[in-house]
Amino acid sequence: MLKVFGITLRKCVNFSLEAKKQGFNSIFVRLSFIFLSLFLFVSLGTHAQERLSTPKDVLPVATDTIPVANPLAQDTIPKDSVALPQKKSDIETTINYSARDSIFTSIDGKQITLYGNAKIIYGEIELDAEEIVIDYAKNTLTAHGVRDSLGQRIGYPIFKNGQEVYETKDIIYNFKTGRARITEVVTTQGEGFIHGETVFKNEKDEIFSIRNTYTTCNLEHPHFRIRSTKTKAIPNDKIVSGPFYFELNDIPLPLGFAFGMFPMPRKSKSGILFPSFGEERRRGFNIRGGGYFFDFSEYVKLALTADVYSKGAYAFYANSNYSKRYKYTGGFNLSFSKNNNSDQIENTTYTNDYRIAWTHTPQTKGTGRFSASVNAATSTFNQNNNLIYGYTDQTNSSNFNNITAKLSSNVSYSKRFTGTPFNIGLNMTHNQDLTTGQVDLSLPKVSVNMINIYPFQRRDGQPTALDNFSIGYKMDGSNQITNNLGRIPSNAPRDSIADFSLDNFGTFFKNGRKGIRHNIPLSYSTKFLKFFTLSPSFAYEEKWYFEKLDWRYTTVNGKQTLVADTIQGFNRIANYNVSASLNTRIYGMYYLKKGNIQAIRHIMNPNISFGVTPDFTKNENYFQEFQDTVRTFYRARHQGFVYGPSTTGKSGAIGFSLGNNLEAKIKSEKDTVARKVMLINNLSISSSYNIVADSFNLAPLSISANTNIKNGLVNVNLSASLDPYTYLTSVGEDGTSTERRINSLAWKGGSPGRITTATMAMGTNLNPKGRDTDQESREKISQSNLPEQDKQFLLNNPDAYVDFEIPWNLRVNYSLSYSHPLNQDPRITQSLQMSGDMSLSEKWKVTFNTGYHFESKEITQTDIGISRDLHCWTMRVNWVPFGRFQSLNFTIAVKSSLLQDLKFERRKPFFDNL
Repeated sequence: MLKVFGITLRKCVNFSLEAKKQGFNSIFVRLSFIFLSLFLFVSLGTHAQERLSTPKDVLPVATDTIPVANPLAQDTIPKDSVALPQKKSDIETTINYSARDSIFTSIDGKQITLYGNAKIIYGEIELDAEEIVIDYAKNTLTAHGVRDSLGQRIGYPIFKNGQEVYETKDIIYNFKTGRARITEVVTTQGEGFIHGETVFKNEKDEIFSIRNTYTTCNLEHPHFRIRSTKTKAIPNDKIVSGPFYFELNDIPLPLGFAFGMFPMPRKSKSGILFPSFGEERRRGFNIRGGGYFFDFSEYVKLALTADVYSKGAYAFYANSNYSKRYKYTGGFNLSFSKNNNSDQIENTTYTNDYRIAWTHTPQTKGTGRFSASVNAATSTFNQNNNLIYGYTDQTNSSNFNNITAKLSSNVSYSKRFTGTPFNIGLNMTHNQDLTTGQVDLSLPKVSVNMINIYPFQRRDGQPTALDNFSIGYKMDGSNQITNNLGRIPSNAPRDSIADFSLDNFGTFFKNGRKGIRHNIPLSYSTKFLKFFTLSPSFAYEEKWYFEKLDWRYTTVNGKQTLVADTIQGFNRIANYNVSASLNTRIYGMYYLKKGNIQAIRHIMNPNISFGVTPDFTKNENYFQEFQDTVRTFYRARHQGFVYGPSTTGKSGAIGFSLGNNLEAKIKSEKDTVARKVMLINNLSISSSYNIVADSFNLAPLSISANTNIKNGLVNVNLSASLDPYTYLTSVGEDGTSTERRINSLAWKGGSPGRITTATMAMGTNLNPKGRDTDQESREKISQSNLPEQDKQFLLNNPDAYVDFEIPWNLRVNYSLSYSHPLNQDPRITQSLQMSGDMSLSEKWKVTFNTGYHFESKEITQTDIGISRDLHCWTMRVNWVPFGRFQSLNFTIAVKSSLLQDLKFERRKPFFDNL
């Protein structure tokens, strides 16, 4: 039985016949990465085809010219008692053929020639060409193109083997011996293009090729290619190559090897990761990214790499990706670095830094979901490591850079119980302030929720007066761990932060704040006086704790001071309140007779509420009563606990809030109809007044606003808390100043009050086309076949892709936060980040990334890049002009990811004088 010839190549869909542009300079590439190209010749392997059933249509055959005398007469010679096996044909299945112009059959019927758009179907093999010859005598199929009236060759053979398609100039196949000869093969393998001058195949399915080239340039005459004089491919074994070398712009480079031997299976393998070399101002000469890649399976990959620096620093990385189809994807990154605290090699003081990052994303929707987003590091990790280069994309993201001040993590699991109103949630959270060193952990936080149910609604849908009455339930349980020890001693100006380490973790966990809270809300709403909505409600809250405080006086440095002893044992707090709210909506319209603005509409949403809370300070289980020479005061037995103490004092608060929206109708000469433009998305103010309190009746005013500037060019978010009371400052005998808040409204003295907290955030891309392109890029990235880790990096960093079609981009992000607590200096945290690019010409692009950290009064790590599009190559220059990681990086590399290591790099400090 003979085998059917199949070549596993694909047709080059985007192959360009455009002539290349000259003027490309030669470059030097590393020899070791030339080996990678030869792996792609595995596509020339062959496979036996399965048998197919005979077609239903009967093909015409030549009739025998010798007549049969009596077709019904039986042979008088007895049959041989030994049955001889029936000889099988050299052809495994029927050959179907057709042609547009004509089909010529020889007199003996052993040769058939097809002219004009000829086509042959032989099992899974399809062959299309301008001319095809079937020679039964020689057992061959021959296909080639012809020349038209202008002398151009047309109708090149197109060979299909199942879903594999490739183009060639000529092909001869012997279906008896299984041998074939193919000339001038051009095909694609992934992102690469293979050119083969002559290819032979023997009966063992081994492939012999002469004068091969491989490239990722899609021109008929490519800018660069890797040439091999001859190769032999043994299926599922290896590829053996003769001399091969690199050719750039038709110039053979003196780089190559006499022979090579490479494994053939087309699948990922474990292997060595080759490092890159460079130099830094602070840490000296370096070898980066060297290590080993473990390909455990199709679903789990692991890379272990390391960096080594000449001034004694080093780093280790473990980066793993995992996935389970239709279930989940994730990635895990562990980093450790040891850096010299000085740029002098004689300094032997080092700092050890760690970082862990983990992402887990479910892919299916169900009643249960698990997800994780972990980002934790030592407080100096981002300061001591160059995050622009040398780290994984997971590390080098917009959420983690050299000015990051806070990190957070969340690992959660949620479960819905089908057919019931209940669901549960389990969370473990982490919050870390890299500036102060404070770490807060929630290990764990459990919640049970019951969505609101309406017990008085009728099943038949008939409305009743109590349709809107609802009842809900929520339970929270938490164990919070922190290294914030409070003010030690009690008169300390700020909290004491202990070192968060494994040695101290046991103590932190033992002293963690634990508690359980239950909430049962009852609510109802109804229409009132036609235009108002009245909503009465009742809320019951119960807190469970496992310890409480016992306050007592003691003498410290000759002064009487209150201290607290912890008493173990279960105890609870029960609080409740009754409230009602009344709200409506008011519309106002103002028409303008001149200008493009036709009208302005103002929408106001006023709300008034009233709530009553009993006085719980008389309950000895909640509070302890003390007296001094001036007043009577109380100390809560659960001060500082996870869900706080009991409600203090009797309250009869009247709350009020006012929300505002402002929009305009604008029609210019270019508009056919008026456009609605939001002037103010939201402007709200809220507060409350306690009518039963003896002092400080008015609560702080909360103000928030959101608006767009210049038709959505910039979105601005503002929020603030304004304390309306007066603050007085007094100086003690020791010269220290102390603030106190007095029961006098500040506006009586001409001041609006004191802003205790405020935030502002703004961000934009100043190029409208760039804003649209960023969104289009995100959609393309989401639909691409990139690894999940690469997708997330590009989605979070749209400026990582240099688009030569956009003339310029300028992205600006500004954030500001302000706080001014009692007896503390005001604290302002703000930063400005800018990034963008500009096209100097069709092929030249300049990029930059910089910022300013206002607290440290320093420019953040700044890098400037220049990119040059060289068709199938790209050139980049990245320059960090100042800072701890001052450096220069020059790279010329192939665009294709298949040959990502085929590049030339030079990195050195900016001021290098060596």
